[in-house]
Amino acid sequence: MNTINQYIELMKKITLLFTCLAMSLYIFPQQTISFESSEGYTTGNINAQNSWETTGDGGGGFITNQVVSNEQATNGTISLKIDKEPAFGGQSSPFVGAFYNYATAVPYANAVFSADMYIDTFDSANTSDYLFGLVNTTAGSFITYIRFTFEGNISVLVDDGIGGVTVEDTTIDWTPLTWFNVRMELNNNSIEFFIDNVSIYQGTVATTNTDIEQIRFAHDNYAGFAHVDNFRTNDEPLSVNEFDKSTITHHYNKDSKTLNLKSSDLPISGIEVYSILGQNVISKSLNHTNESLNVSSLNDGVYLVKININGNSKTIRFVKN
Repeated sequence: MNTINQYIELMKKITLLFTCLAMSLYIFPQQTISFESSEGYTTGNINAQNSWETTGDGGGGFITNQVVSNEQATNGTISLKIDKEPAFGGQSSPFVGAFYNYATAVPYANAVFSADMYIDTFDSANTSDYLFGLVNTTAGSFITYIRFTFEGNISVLVDDGIGGVTVEDTTIDWTPLTWFNVRMELNNNSIEFFIDNVSIYQGTVATTNTDIEQIRFAHDNYAGFAHVDNFRTNDEPLSVNEFDKSTITHHYNKDSKTLNLKSSDLPISGIEVYSILGQNVISKSLNHTNESLNVSSLNDGVYLVKININGNSKTIRFVKN
């Protein structure tokens, strides 16, 4: 009997050991890169600094105009600057830039990536598109990306729902020559994009069931520049933690001109509706888990809705048409 009990205890320990090993392989540690000297960065060419590389020059080397710069910063005095490479002309898509290679791939099942970005003006048709992308280098494909176009639009790369990929216009514009935060949250194959903590798009990643091996900050090399700072990997809470007791769903009914909101548990205490320019157009106190808001008085367009529940809030986007 003692031999049997000892065997059972040994198997329990072995199972626990393998479980811990699996978890240690699956969980990616938190990381923030601010490009400061205290982190081992020096001003100048980013290539070969701390797992960064730049676009190849076609001759076996790398371009040199993507740099650690002291011109702009949101944390400290340094940031990454991606800029036009004089050796190349304008490109058909953003692939000129700086790429960060993870030593261990980041699991796609539950991950958050963010960065502060400062992008040059889009006054001219000759300025660049800029891209913040998640890549699996083994597969040679983008998992997803968010793209800031020279016209001032924001688009994202996602699954098209019929076996392919598509670049979707979020209908949201970005603001030039000012810092803003960009965040991408992955939950298995679902992806949600945020600008300054406001959700702008939800969908499915373009390449599913794939871990993230590289981050790309890139442009199409026409003109202009962009700065990147506070590049974070899993170093901030997922937005879903704001509502740890409730799941919020919403649906806009075009026929009745109503925005329908549903909380899975706690009642919705209030909402605030803002135009895309930041003007508050509706404020209303509520007290039910199911609420219907008449928005017929609003002009057609994109609106942001701040939903308040139990002292917490979350912002969603809807298009009134």
